[in-house]
Amino acid sequence: MRQKIALWCLCFLALPAFAAEKPTQFVFEPEESFSHYLVRAKEYLTANKQWINADDKVRELAAVMPFELLPDPVLCGESNDIGILLSHGLSDSPFSMRDPAYALQKACYHVRVVLLPGHGTKADDLLSVSREDWRMTFRNAADQFRKEVDVLYVGGFSTGGALAAEYAWEHEGSVAGAVLFSPIFKVNSSIDWLSPWLALVKDWLDHYPSDDFAKYASIPLPAIAEVYKLSKEVRHLILENPKRLPVFIALSEDDQTVDSSVTEKVFKKGMIGSKSQMVMYSKEQMSANTDRIKVFNANWPELNILGLSHMAVHGNPENTYYGAMGNTEYVVGIYPMSLYMTSVVQIKQTGLERAPTTYSLRVLMRLECLGILISMR
Repeated sequence: MRQKIALWCLCFLALPAFAAEKPTQFVFEPEESFSHYLVRAKEYLTANKQWINADDKVRELAAVMPFELLPDPVLCGESNDIGILLSHGLSDSPFSMRDPAYALQKACYHVRVVLLPGHGTKADDLLSVSREDWRMTFRNAADQFRKEVDVLYVGGFSTGGALAAEYAWEHEGSVAGAVLFSPIFKVNSSIDWLSPWLALVKDWLDHYPSDDFAKYASIPLPAIAEVYKLSKEVRHLILENPKRLPVFIALSEDDQTVDSSVTEKVFKKGMIGSKSQMVMYSKEQMSANTDRIKVFNANWPELNILGLSHMAVHGNPENTYYGAMGNTEYVVGIYPMSLYMTSVVQIKQTGLERAPTTYSLRVLMRLECLGILISMR
């Protein structure tokens, strides 16, 4: 009897192996030019995107397209071509990286933003995606980009931040540094380890239709399981191989998606370079500075700010869609009060003959992030 039970259990666990063949994901191909990638992306998204408003296809397509921003030759002169490859996070799209991309472009960076497989179309396309698909896209895009620029940085938000960190760790000799916004090195849950097992028997915990053309309303369990595995693998990679590679991290201690305590541990023990810096926003801690970690108190009830959410670190309050005066009901905060708050971040350039620029972020903070990025070199 026990043998029969064991056999049935093995058959049950093997069911996914006999499921329908996995659909082909849209990935950045090896040796592919970015211009060719953009052409293929437009064709793929046009054919597969689930439109929120069929009368607004042009705008919806533009929001989820990967994109490239070139530095202004008049303002930036003939200085070195410094590239930075960025990636969005799980359930998002390249639209979520527009604000930091524009800021970097104004600071004379050559910016490219990729579309992670399974994104930009419909949430169901995340059912069959794997972290290897995400890795392939980021790796191939970065490999191609570093052939075209003098200096390459990598960066990203959340899942994209984990992919960027992994690539930087595996290509230390050809990457100048990493810029990470709320990178996920562990999901903020004590039962995240269950996600791969739950994904074997259930696709969704909830499955709501999206009313946001740039972001999915629901995430299937298989994709959550892939993020769990990716974050664990990248966390171990960094902790087991400490490096002095310059890294900049910005995150919220009160993030309910990312375990900020684990991110802090990864930074302290694995990202050991003297030029690496972390900026943490906290509703509990008072503002404080050390050589490598800066804490900014983010509890401002009189300004309707009670801490910062996962997505409140890198956006612009003037964003016409998600911003304070935007035309969407999408809420990025995890608190009862709005997090849309305009503040000015001084982005100071040091070490290069480039004019300082100023950029407004949603969060109430002062962050010399690009000055840090330049000084990391």
